[in-house]
Amino acid sequence: MKIISGVYWDKGNRKLNQDSITFQQVITGKGRAAMAVVSDGIGGLDEGEIASGFLIERLVENFYGQIVSLLGRGKGRKALKKSFLRCFCDMNRELATYAKGRDIRLGATVSVLLLWKKRYLIFHLGDSRIYLLCRGKIRQLTGDHAAGERGVTKCMGSFAFQYPDIYSGRIWGRSGFLLCTDGFYRQMESGFFQALDPEDVEGGEQIERRLREVAAAVKRKGESDNLSAVYAVTGGIY
Repeated sequence: MKIISGVYWDKGNRKLNQDSITFQQVITGKGRAAMAVVSDGIGGLDEGEIASGFLIERLVENFYGQIVSLLGRGKGRKALKKSFLRCFCDMNRELATYAKGRDIRLGATVSVLLLWKKRYLIFHLGDSRIYLLCRGKIRQLTGDHAAGERGVTKCMGSFAFQYPDIYSGRIWGRSGFLLCTDGFYRQMESGFFQALDPEDVEGGEQIERRLREVAAAVKRKGESDNLSAVYAVTGGIY
């Protein structure tokens, strides 16, 4: 399975960028695999940039420390799910310990996408999103954990562990996976997705240019929040 990708990371009109993102890709003994993550520090709590950055760091460690080995040995969804859930539990406990030691409260959304063998696996908490673009259609794969003025209702942080939503499926043909924080998608109209049509993508530089174009259009519509996105296209020959 071929994968090309691009990223976008912008603090918008805020003093700090509390979003964190990553895209990691490797060749295992069983083929190519990739992991993309977006995380957004929770507004109104402390040190959002610390929380989101920590989650990214630990998930990358888990990817290279366990996930790559599991994939290389041909392990399936059950083993991968177990590894990610253990990592999620550990991350939440470590964030809680960090916050208690500083007498603060902190948290962050987290949306993880694993791609391998024409399959995808998602772990999700919060109101960042993952979209699937395929065959001219757009589908939001994740549900928002948010409730109006109450804000985000589920995330990782300095409180009791919350079980993530888990989604999985097969990849059919050339597909695009867009992971983005709420600042990126909030003002985004359906027409913007045309710029990210996976059938019209040829390389990583083109992806990043088009992500910048979408973000610029979103900011012209008045978005002032941090804007972050990862876009990965699978299938086809590059």
